[in-house]
Amino acid sequence: MADEKQDAEPEEDEPANEADETTKRFVEDLIARGEAAKPDEHGELPPGATHEIVEDGKDGVPKVKRRRFSAF
Repeated sequence: MADEKQDAEPEEDEPANEADETTKRFVEDLIARGEAAKPDEHGELPPGATHEIVEDGKDGVPKVKRRRFSAF
C-alpha cells in the first residue's frame, strides 16, 4: 500500500497544469476588459462588471466570482 501512495504524488518535473494557465488567462482577460472589479463601499460593482474580485491570489491572479450576467 505504500507504493500506491507514492504513485499518487506528482513528479516535480511534470509541466504546469494547462487548466491553471487557462484559468489565469481567463481572469487576466476579465480584468483587462473591466468585467472583473472589486465592489465599492456599498457592495456594488461598477457598470459592465460581471465578476467580483473576492480575494488576491497567492500567485498574483485574483480569485473571482460571477455576480451577474452581461446583457449585450
